[in-house]
Amino acid sequence: MKLPDEPSKPAGLALWFGLLLGALILVGSFYNLGNYPTIWWDEAIFSEAAANLVQHGRYAFTVQSPNQLVDFDFRISAGPAVILPVALAYKVFGVSLLSGRLVAGAYLVLTFLALFLGARRLWGPVTALLAVALAFLGTDVFYWGRSVLGDIPALGFFLCATWFLTRGLESRFLWPLFLGGVFVGLAFNAKEFYGLAGLPPLVVLAQQHWRDKRRLTFSVLAFVAGAALPPLAYLALKAVILGSLTGAIFHFLEQKKLLCHEFFTPLTIGRIYPESFLFLLQNPLFWLGCLGVGWIWRKETPSPGVRLWIWNFWLWSGVYLTAVYWHRFALPGLFLACPLAAYFLGKVATRLTARVFTPPPRWLAPGIIAAVLVLFAPVGGLDFFKKVLFCRGSAPEQLVQYLRTHVPSSCLIETPEYELAFLDDDHRIHHMPSYFFMESTPEKVVLLNPRERPYEFDRVGADILILGSFGKSVFKQVYPPALINRDWSRIAQVEYYDIYVSKKSAKKMLSLMSQTLASHQKASLSSPASQNNVSETVVDSYYQ
Repeated sequence: MKLPDEPSKPAGLALWFGLLLGALILVGSFYNLGNYPTIWWDEAIFSEAAANLVQHGRYAFTVQSPNQLVDFDFRISAGPAVILPVALAYKVFGVSLLSGRLVAGAYLVLTFLALFLGARRLWGPVTALLAVALAFLGTDVFYWGRSVLGDIPALGFFLCATWFLTRGLESRFLWPLFLGGVFVGLAFNAKEFYGLAGLPPLVVLAQQHWRDKRRLTFSVLAFVAGAALPPLAYLALKAVILGSLTGAIFHFLEQKKLLCHEFFTPLTIGRIYPESFLFLLQNPLFWLGCLGVGWIWRKETPSPGVRLWIWNFWLWSGVYLTAVYWHRFALPGLFLACPLAAYFLGKVATRLTARVFTPPPRWLAPGIIAAVLVLFAPVGGLDFFKKVLFCRGSAPEQLVQYLRTHVPSSCLIETPEYELAFLDDDHRIHHMPSYFFMESTPEKVVLLNPRERPYEFDRVGADILILGSFGKSVFKQVYPPALINRDWSRIAQVEYYDIYVSKKSAKKMLSLMSQTLASHQKASLSSPASQNNVSETVVDSYYQ
């Protein structure tokens, strides 16, 4: 299925292109991790869960720092394939944003490497390099992949599984099928909807060995045994922490009930998201992938490995069409589209050059492909790569610096911005309880409250209220602006964070904050090296 006369190893120009591409991927995966992207709601949940595992020995999320925790909180939707490696990094390097993102960067490199290996096995190294370049240029993977999330680790494991399975489908040995199953299980343990990745291998195995029932049975058993190991280990971990196997099973089912609105939307909200459909419809990678599938089916006899890749492409494209429109959920389908798109472009370029030159120059086909990409393909990946290189400063870090210099450590802070508890160990942070998405569009968000009563944050007894991007948009149903304006006074703004004090205790709090600032300034005079930290935080103050 490789392009005509394509060598098994890249040589010459392709080799140097591959080395350059690999270097750029390493830079994009590990450079400037502390500044880009800004830590946000989901990443904060998983980072805080890993930190609690190291600091408190509990696989839990924080209700109120430092030690009011909930084991296996339903909000921890990323599994142990993410949480445990990040916790290990915290143990070795210390709990910090950078330590966790080193693990995320490693998973991002794994994802690109697995894409290259799978595409090289089926279509050759040149097509594989072009596929990696398309994923680099045409997706937002450098935004999502540098954060502590489950999406990219799961995608990396899934692509590793596909690589092993393509070997197993074209071999008499069973161990590649077993290892492919293990990686499918690991993908599930990173993000559980990747359990769907077990369906296409079973379909292709049935097509391939239907007449040889003995071979089919052993092949399916090898794959299923491998795929079952990581989830069973995950279930055992839950059973140990929650106290019973029954409790672990019910916890799994209840979590899926709360999170199911992100996927299979015709079954949950009765429709698909038009935003998801339009995103794929307008994405050239998706259409080039479809053209690659059409070329293979009409002009060639696909091998079992190629059939598996195509089945996966249709599956994950369909999954995104029935999911909420968040763009990271489209990454599996787009990554699978990249080799198909590269193969199609290579075939078309080869046909065009063969008609013009006999024999065509070796540079002509790559030149045509490059011209097509420059003229027509999206290069949004370059925008994200530019931010990796040049982004400086972080609003959450500036807020934490402000709190350390202005707010007494004895104060209780109420917030829906989960990143604060992870970044700030000097204050007591009370988090908004769990709410889950039922429906999300650019115009509105409908929330599911799993409790019988609405959340009354005024009864927490907090001294400070902080609302950031989520609190002022997604969760303004929980923190109504009218109630905020009636009972709270905004005293400062740090980037997009608004800081409030209760009107009932405003004079007392402002006095305490002034004393804290004076104390910090006095300490700064005796320690000149720390003066720079205060000046870096730009604050619009309403009480000074």
